[in-house]
Amino acid sequence: MDRQTNNVQSTNPDKPLLSSFLHELNIARRQLALYPAEHPQIKSSIDKTLNLLTELFHSHDPITLGITPDALLFEQQWLAKEDANHRDFAGYFSDLGIASVSFHAGLKGPELIRFNQLLRYDREKIESFGGVEQLLEQQQIENISVISVDYDVFQSSQKLVEQQSQIWENFLHGLQNGILDFGESTSDLDLTAVAEVLNQQLASNRGQEQYAPALDRFIENRIQQQGFAQANTETDRKFNALLGHLNPAAQEQLFNSIFRVLDQHQEAAPSLLKKIPAHILQNAIAKKSQQKLNVSSRLFLLASNLANDSSTSFSHNIHTGKEQLSQDMVRARLDVLFSEEQQDLYMPGNYQTALGHILGDDLHGSIPDDEKEKLKSQIEAQSVELNYVAILFEMLHEPLDVEQETAVQDNLLDLSRYFLDTGDFSSLRDIYQQWSHYLYSGNAAANIFDEKVLANHTQPTFMAEVIDGFELWEEELHHQIVAYIAAVGEPYSDLLIEQLGLAPEWSERQRWINILESIGGDAQQKILRALTDERWYLVRNLLAVLGKKLDPHNIKKVQKLSEHPHPKVRIEVIRILFSCNPATANRLLLQELRSEDIEARFSAIKLADLSRDPKVLALLHKGLELEPADDSQLELSKETIRTLTRIGNRESLPILRRTLNKQGLLVSRRLKQLQAEIIHNLAAFPGTSAEKLLQELASGKFKQLAKLALEQRQ
Repeated sequence: MDRQTNNVQSTNPDKPLLSSFLHELNIARRQLALYPAEHPQIKSSIDKTLNLLTELFHSHDPITLGITPDALLFEQQWLAKEDANHRDFAGYFSDLGIASVSFHAGLKGPELIRFNQLLRYDREKIESFGGVEQLLEQQQIENISVISVDYDVFQSSQKLVEQQSQIWENFLHGLQNGILDFGESTSDLDLTAVAEVLNQQLASNRGQEQYAPALDRFIENRIQQQGFAQANTETDRKFNALLGHLNPAAQEQLFNSIFRVLDQHQEAAPSLLKKIPAHILQNAIAKKSQQKLNVSSRLFLLASNLANDSSTSFSHNIHTGKEQLSQDMVRARLDVLFSEEQQDLYMPGNYQTALGHILGDDLHGSIPDDEKEKLKSQIEAQSVELNYVAILFEMLHEPLDVEQETAVQDNLLDLSRYFLDTGDFSSLRDIYQQWSHYLYSGNAAANIFDEKVLANHTQPTFMAEVIDGFELWEEELHHQIVAYIAAVGEPYSDLLIEQLGLAPEWSERQRWINILESIGGDAQQKILRALTDERWYLVRNLLAVLGKKLDPHNIKKVQKLSEHPHPKVRIEVIRILFSCNPATANRLLLQELRSEDIEARFSAIKLADLSRDPKVLALLHKGLELEPADDSQLELSKETIRTLTRIGNRESLPILRRTLNKQGLLVSRRLKQLQAEIIHNLAAFPGTSAEKLLQELASGKFKQLAKLALEQRQ
C-alpha cells in the first residue's frame, strides 16, 4: 500500500494548527520536569496548548493521532516525517508502547497536566501499574484515550526488520479507518505479527471495545470483496491463518464480529462459514447459546450444523460417543439386547432391572464382544432417564397394544415433567416430536383428542414454565428452549406476542421475534389479531415477523396499517408491500419521503433501495443539493448516500461529484464528513463509472481516501 509523506500544509488546512498544538504539547511536557505543576509558567503553557486544541475541535472531535516509531498519522495522511516536533512526539510515545492517542472536547488543564506527568514514567514503570489505559483511569483523565501496542511483535526475526515499519504503518492505517490491513505480502509472518497484537489487546475489555469496530469493518469488507465465491482464495488462506494464530480469547472476539456482521448478511453466511476450518468454528460456538452470541436462530443453526455435522440425537438412538452409528446398526444392537422372550423386562415398571441386566456379564447375541462392551460403556455413561426415553422412542417405531401404549404415554408424561424440572429441553423436544410422529403414523390406538402427552405440553401452566426457563437456566441452555418452543409451534404464539410486548431490551425482543419467525405460518392469525395493539413497537415487530412469509390472503389487513400514526410502523408496511404490491408501496414511500417528520424521512430513505421508481431516485438526489444545516440533516444525507450506493444508478454519480467539488475558504465540518462518506461508499458503488470517478479523485485533494476506496474495490 502506498504511503506518502505529505508536506504538512499540502491538503489539510488543519495541519499547521495541529503542528503548533504538538509543538506546545511537547513544551508543556518538558516544562513539567523543570517547574512544579502550580507554577505560572506551567499554567501559561497549558493554556496555550488548550487554546490550540479548542480551535482544532471546531472541525474534529476527537483529535486522534496514530503513532509509529518515526511518524504520525492524522486524517488518513502521514504528517511530515522531517519535522523535528513530529519525530520527537512519535518517538517518545512509541517508546511508551502507545499506538494511538485521542484528545476529546472537554479536556481541562488539570487533566492535561496529570497526563503529562504520567508520561514522565518509563515504560517499565507504566506497565507495572497495569499500562497507560489503567493509569488514565486511576488519575481520572477522561478526555484523553490511548491504544497501546507492543511494537516488538512486528520484529519477530531479523528478516522482518526491513518490513517492520511498513507492516506497522499498514496495520495502524487500517486501525484508524475501521479496517485491518495486512499489506501486500503473502507471508504468514505479517499475520503472526497482527495476531500477536490482537492477542494482547483483546485480553482486556477496553481493548475489545477499541478493536470491535475495526473487526466488524474487516468482516464487512471481506464479504463485499469475496461475494459468494465458493473456491478458497488467497484471502481465505490468510484469514484462516490469522484465526489459527489467535488465542482463544482473541478468537472469540473475532467470531463475535463475524457473527454480528453475518447476521446482517445472512445470504453470505454459508459460503463464508464453510471456508472456516471445522475445528475452529466448533471451538467458537462450543458451550455458547444463540442469545450469548446475539445472532438469529437461522445463523446459529447454520453455524452449529457446520461445526457439529456428526452429532446425533436421542430421537434416533442411544449413542453418545463421537462415532456415527447408522439407524440399522442401532436397531441390530437393540434386537440383541431386547430379545422377544425378555421384552417384558423392558417395560417402564421393570426398567431398572433391565438396565442392570444389560450391564451384567451375561449379555448374549450375535454381535461381536467388542461391540457389546462398547454398547455397555455407552449405556453406562448416560443417565437412566436418557436411556429410558431412548428405549421408549424405539418402541414407538412399531404398533403397540393398548396396554403398552398407555404405559408408554404415562411414562412420557413423567419424563416430560422430569426434563422440564431439570432443564433438559432437548429431550423435552424429542418427546414432543417422537410422540407426535407416532400419533400421526397410523400405528396409534389413542385418539388425537384423548391423548395426554401433547395436551400436557400445551397446557398454559406448562408453557409458562418453559418461558420462565429463559430466566431460570443459564444462557447455554437457551438455544434448547428456543428449539423446543419452535417444535411445539402455534400454541406458544399468544405467550410469545405478550413477551415481545413486555421485553425491555432489544436482545430479548430479538429472541421472541426469532421464535415467532421459526413458527411461521401457523402463528399468523394470532399475530394479525395482535396488530390492533396500542404499542407501536410491538406492532412494528409483529409486522417484521409477518413480512418473512406473509399469506397473500392477509395483505389487505396489513395494508390498513399504512395510516398508522407512527412512521416506523408505516415503513414496515411499505417493506412488506414491496414484495407483493410495488405500485402501492412506491406511492406510500413517496409520501414518507416528502414528509415534514425527519424520522419518517430517515426511515423511508433506508427503505428506498427497494424501489425502482424514478420519482424516488429524484427525491433522493434533491436531498443532497443543500449542505446539511445541523447534525440531524447530516445523518439524513449520509443515509441517502448509502441508499444511492445500494441502488447503484449511474445518474447518482454527477450528484455525488457536485457535493465532492464543493469547497471554499471555510469548508464546514459537516460537509467534510459528508464528502468522506461519499468516497467511502464509492468503494461499493457498482459499475466502472464509480471507479473512474475514484481514479480522478486519487489525484486531487481526496487522494488518500480515494486510494483506500480503490483498494477496497479490488
